[in-house]
Amino acid sequence: MQRYSQNIRIGIVFFCALISTLSYGQVLQWSNPTKLKGAAVFTKVLTENESGVFLLRYRNRFYSKNIIIDRYSHRLVLQDSRVIDLKNARLVKIYATRKGLLIIKAKLNKSTQNNELIAQWYSYELKPIDEPVLITQSPVHEFGDRGNFRLRISDNLEYIAVVHTESTEKKEVLWHYNLLDINMREIDRKDVHIAVPYEDFVICDLVLGNTGELFMLTGVLELERRKKILTSYSLYHLRDSVFQDFPIADSLTIRSAFLTYDRATDDARVTGFFGSPETYGVFGTFFYKLTERRDSGELIVSEFTERFVNEVNINDRNGSAISEGFGILEAIPRSDGGMMLIAEQKDIATEDDIILVNGIPQSTSKNIYNFNEVLVLNYDADGFMDWHKLITKNQTTVNDAGYYSSIVIFIGDKFVQLLYNDQLRSSGDVMQYTIYNNGYVEGNKMLKAQLDYVAIIPSEAKQVSSNKVIIPTSKNRRFALLKLSYP
Repeated sequence: MQRYSQNIRIGIVFFCALISTLSYGQVLQWSNPTKLKGAAVFTKVLTENESGVFLLRYRNRFYSKNIIIDRYSHRLVLQDSRVIDLKNARLVKIYATRKGLLIIKAKLNKSTQNNELIAQWYSYELKPIDEPVLITQSPVHEFGDRGNFRLRISDNLEYIAVVHTESTEKKEVLWHYNLLDINMREIDRKDVHIAVPYEDFVICDLVLGNTGELFMLTGVLELERRKKILTSYSLYHLRDSVFQDFPIADSLTIRSAFLTYDRATDDARVTGFFGSPETYGVFGTFFYKLTERRDSGELIVSEFTERFVNEVNINDRNGSAISEGFGILEAIPRSDGGMMLIAEQKDIATEDDIILVNGIPQSTSKNIYNFNEVLVLNYDADGFMDWHKLITKNQTTVNDAGYYSSIVIFIGDKFVQLLYNDQLRSSGDVMQYTIYNNGYVEGNKMLKAQLDYVAIIPSEAKQVSSNKVIIPTSKNRRFALLKLSYP
């Protein structure tokens, strides 16, 4: 009888968990927990396709050693692994295409003193295809010059853009551009002098359209309040060998800018926050895009209302604005021309101290990473804020680069889902917030620490399709993949 009652209780718990999952339309699937072998301890989800799930493992953030590609089955069973031999090179990019995995690396050619960008195809069985292809090269101007190559692939996987810069004799920017088809055949090449100091010029992001149209968001480092910050943002546009520069807003002090691709219009849009050069804080949001003729830009400015600032109330220096620590993580174009923004407040603080070791004073230092509130803003096409939501999480860690902090974002047709490790109560639970298109919010614990100790790794996760996201995790101190599927 006692065993029968226990089985009933277990059945009820399982049934409630199942109903909770089904009510969300969400299916959880795990790989077996394993201990990662060797020095390649960092991971990144590459893709999932008909051949399986592909994962990149690496040793350091420079992608220069111990590069490994793992192939899992759709049920998350590890099937194959391959070490990518870099031979004194560094990995720049991996693209999953219809032909296979396109692996692009940069290598110093000591005989020519050029940084070479080299492409190599691998099948989805992780076997090399054809010979490596030299894409482009850049002269080495100083010791340690790695060649600042930037790449983007079009949404239809037909074109690849390669961008890099050099310094002219006047210490200004010489911009180089290559447009290739998916078989690495060059379609276009362009070299442009940009009259901006090379040391201060920053390429923030690129978007490549499905017809080979390039959009490039740039900024200039300028001294403000005793430190250099990015200002003077521009949107560069290249189409049919016509290269144009569109300064985004001379009258605005832009605090952050985000370039996003609008799949519905095959276009690029810039959005961000603005403030004041004299005052700390963010005062509103701006939206910028080029006209259909690509001869001018359209700017919409939306200031925060006093009511909004009072409701958000996240600032420690200026009560009439929100914190400058908010940065945009994702900008999601709406079908009606509007935009949903997901921003997170974060900062890094350094704490110095002096301790006595055997009577001898020694200085110590630690970095404190704070990943705080998440702000979701929903705007219509005219820049009017339909609604906003503030989610408090308050993640604080020391000397770990915020590895388990921040959020995973899943973008669906009718809702956006946010996942993060709950450290507010030191519970170890994984929290889940679903924000629907009308602004309605549901929040719950997706994973509870009473069963297994699980910590997701947001920076390594990826949404691999319109209804799936794959997340690397630490499960009971072992590595495991988690796949979330939606109907």
